Amino acid sequence: MSNNNILLCDIGGTHARFARYVKRGAYDNFKKYRLRKFITFKDVIQNYLDDVSLNFDQACFSTSGVPIDDVIDYKRFEGDDHFKIEFIPLAKHFKWKKWQQKMDSQAGGLGLSVLSDNIASPIIPAKSMPINSKKILIAVGTGIYHALVNGHDVSTQTDGHYLPVTVTDEQRAVEKFIRKKKNPNLSLIMEDFVSARGLRHIAEYTSTFSNFDLSPEDFMVDLKRNPEAVRIFYEFLGLYVHMITTITGHYGGVYLTGGVIDHLIKNDLSNWDAFEKYCRPPMLPVVNNRLSGISVSHILHDELPLLGLTTLQGMEL
Repeated sequence: MSNNNILLCDIGGTHARFARYVKRGAYDNFKKYRLRKFITFKDVIQNYLDDVSLNFDQACFSTSGVPIDDVIDYKRFEGDDHFKIEFIPLAKHFKWKKWQQKMDSQAGGLGLSVLSDNIASPIIPAKSMPINSKKILIAVGTGIYHALVNGHDVSTQTDGHYLPVTVTDEQRAVEKFIRKKKNPNLSLIMEDFVSARGLRHIAEYTSTFSNFDLSPEDFMVDLKRNPEAVRIFYEFLGLYVHMITTITGHYGGVYLTGGVIDHLIKNDLSNWDAFEKYCRPPMLPVVNNRLSGISVSHILHDELPLLGLTTLQGMEL
């Protein structure tokens, strides 16, 4: 990118975040909007343009949804608002000369690759030297994604679309509880446990009260009275991290980000002992050696996918 007349946009499951490209690793004019407050995505973009009094010749998107024929149909869960994003009509309407789209996992991984080391807060230190420098970025928000980062090389997987892993009777009971909440025609996946919705279901399981009518802020207050839900959530997060690291062989450090992680840490709602118990379970010595070299850190930069979009090439006029 050599032109600063480029619109950057990260479209999540709940919010859309916009900014203006400045240079590699930098953006300005940041704004964030809740998607369900708008009828169409064109309205969201126009609202941003009006707010910042800017127009753009190009656009670059990070999305949590997968485009099919340049269209993303945003309806993650039953009962959610139906939200469709059609990129070609948008480009024609806003007169973009070029546009491109990347998955949020790839954009986030690219952001991690250019992030300064001091923009991550250590949580769990490595107990030995890591066997390689390959990193994993895991973002927990409305859904979950992960990216594999090896220097500036970023690859993405199928995110939370893995069959769930359970170890204890309690975890299996939670699995049965969440199973009843989901469309019976769809399989349970790890995202059903390690996500904003997963956390709310776990809290409902431990308290026996529904919390889906609570705002995110009120839910955090309610969660302070529900430490068992916090513990179980971190157990599932640990299981997820263990699975991803051992399958991919990326042992150079795990970096956590996303709205759920940010809110839990901000509200002092963590249980890293529960996390570590399932992230580093006792196994064969050769596996223990690999797992002991993993460090876990919390990304302090709020908008990692937007940062990653500033590294993309091929948008010059």
